[in-house]
Amino acid sequence: MNRRTLLAGATAGIVAPLTGCLGDLEGSDDDAGTVGDEPTGEWVQFQADAAHTGATTAAGPDGGGRVRWWSDTSGLSTGPVIEDGTVYVGSGLRNQSVFAFDQTTGDQQWRAPIGDDIERALAVDDGTVYASAGGVYALDAETGEQEWMDRVDTSWGLAFAGDTVFAAAGGGGPIVALEAETGEERWSREIHTITTPSVDGGRVFAVGNGDLIAIDAATGETDWTETIDRAGGPPTVADGTVFVGTRRNLFAHDGATGEREWTLEGSFRGTDIATLDGTLYLAGRQQEGEEWVSRALAVDSATGDVVWTRDESGLEAGSAVVTEEIVYVATRYRVYALDRGTGDIEWWLRFQWPVSSPAVADGTLYVNVGGRLLAIESGDGRAGVWKSDAEPIPDRGATPPEPSYAGTDFSFGVGGFDVSSDWDVTVDEDAPVDVSFAIEGDCVDRDEDEDGAVSITLAVRNDGDETLRFTTGAPEPFGILSLRSDERRIVPWTSAYEESGHVHDTPHRGITGVNSIALSTEIPPGETVSETYTISDETHGIQPGTYELSIAKTLFPGDRGNDHDGWEFEVTGSVELTERGTDAGDIVHDLVVADEVSLPEEFVGRFTVDVLEPVTDTHPGMIEVTFENVTDERSLVMSMRRWPFGSYVGLGPEGRRLVLLPADTYAPGFVDRTNAGWWEPTFLPHESIARGRSTTAYDPGETSTQRFVVTTHPETDDPRDGDGYAFEQGFGDDDVDVTWGFALSTFDPDE
Repeated sequence: MNRRTLLAGATAGIVAPLTGCLGDLEGSDDDAGTVGDEPTGEWVQFQADAAHTGATTAAGPDGGGRVRWWSDTSGLSTGPVIEDGTVYVGSGLRNQSVFAFDQTTGDQQWRAPIGDDIERALAVDDGTVYASAGGVYALDAETGEQEWMDRVDTSWGLAFAGDTVFAAAGGGGPIVALEAETGEERWSREIHTITTPSVDGGRVFAVGNGDLIAIDAATGETDWTETIDRAGGPPTVADGTVFVGTRRNLFAHDGATGEREWTLEGSFRGTDIATLDGTLYLAGRQQEGEEWVSRALAVDSATGDVVWTRDESGLEAGSAVVTEEIVYVATRYRVYALDRGTGDIEWWLRFQWPVSSPAVADGTLYVNVGGRLLAIESGDGRAGVWKSDAEPIPDRGATPPEPSYAGTDFSFGVGGFDVSSDWDVTVDEDAPVDVSFAIEGDCVDRDEDEDGAVSITLAVRNDGDETLRFTTGAPEPFGILSLRSDERRIVPWTSAYEESGHVHDTPHRGITGVNSIALSTEIPPGETVSETYTISDETHGIQPGTYELSIAKTLFPGDRGNDHDGWEFEVTGSVELTERGTDAGDIVHDLVVADEVSLPEEFVGRFTVDVLEPVTDTHPGMIEVTFENVTDERSLVMSMRRWPFGSYVGLGPEGRRLVLLPADTYAPGFVDRTNAGWWEPTFLPHESIARGRSTTAYDPGETSTQRFVVTTHPETDDPRDGDGYAFEQGFGDDDVDVTWGFALSTFDPDE
């Protein structure tokens, strides 16, 4: 597959288709150690400068955002840095590297393998790139050749000031000062830090678990320490004041004395602050009554007064940078451009991979999306506009593609299910309780009224004279209820999952995890505890079959100090879901795998893609992706997110997109049919799952298979005949990082 051809014009994330002397740091606030008061047009380290102001005199893109070019890399996201027409960034999965790209064209100039995970805070100065990983690396900016390396573990990144590199490690330290030209250690302190250090006014500012620390940049001696909440972002320094966002507050401290100047309430953990002309710009959450509101804020840096706010669900904690006109905020999967004076949203872009802190230069915003460097320029005034011409597509004139659907027993559930059930309750004969259990409802159907669901209710009443207690997992009172068959599991829903602080759920996958915790539920005399669980068309992974359930508890009297063995009760039962017979429906679009990326021989595995179902007017389409270890050794393979494929958005011509929903978590109630007969999701899956990488071990010949429901994107037009959609994701083994993907084309069956 010609990847350059396939990916031309597409955008990663929406789809990712186919970084003076030591004595200069001493003395007054006017010396070389002061870097946070006057922004320049340079972007030579994380958030522009050593003080992490995120400010620049350069202009960024306005009037909408278009991706001009993107790199053919993937992996973790580090913040870009720029010098002399070259953009430097870290990327990779199992083979981390620093890359250099031409600022104008995006052409890769060199790659320097590092091996360890590269932290997001790079720096570049006078022809040398500095990277932080399992050590501090100094690389020649023109060639990538290593100049020196210090093996101190600096896992929180670095800052550059004067002729010194300051690097910090978590877990008890150290924080070190290294001579920039040679790597010679000038001082080292065993100080616990959890963020990248900042440098300004002859001091290094670092954040520990619950304190803000000022260190003399020349000697490494502590100037002062002040207590704060646990922070999530590096300090920002401007006009002699240090600003830190934490899980509960935004703090301002005098840089010389540590004295607290003001506090603003809010959850700003994971926030990088930008500042310009006496105003701070950041994103996070603030509480209004009982509700937490996601928003961007402009705050007066002298007083802590809020100048403006912009409420938007996507404006969660992230990294802000600022120009004379615009504030750019990179959040989990989005980049926003906000009017600096009012906070009005000028435009925003949505991606499917984690987004780094941006860099600004020459009218362009540079951002690392899932390890892929993007150059975003001004668009035509419309938000979320991307150039695209995803190719190739099959030549129907020469050899008409004949889709051969493999067929599947997967039920899309659109026709609904008939439900039958039975159960049994057993209780110790002398137990002072009444246990009732019921399964009500005989169908699951999105077209039915409120009766088109099944409810499962368990209630326990204390008929004795003593308070009864029993232990359960989260949530109270009975924990997670799972229905299991030989092949799968479905989890009926209850609002207790949302209300519990220990159950983790997303619209995409339902219950994603439960904290391992023992909770004690008590039932006073005469009282009842109960819970109702629901099976509906929004139940994840709902499939036909027979599912077994079991709930067993032991109740103890009083404080359990009387050596009573307790009383046991158990509920067992089964629920049978039978797919209703429905017409197969008329085919709206055939799906054809037009092409796949060819992987290098040294990579341990091979992928295949098969179309299982076309798109009809009664159900979405479905494809299957399979990975196989083709070597004779057990191997570890790493990818972004889930195996074997986690790229959920494919980009086609003129900005049209397709969305893949993992079939094992798909729920019929999460898709709706469009007027053209296509099906679209009510949410986008890549915005509701966690960051991070997935590492899986494969034995020789072992395979991994994932089925995906094929739907259209709710923000773009329906697919047309002959459209090609490019899906792509990065993978890595011990030897090589690769990018694999495929083109999925849609065809009118009557043409």
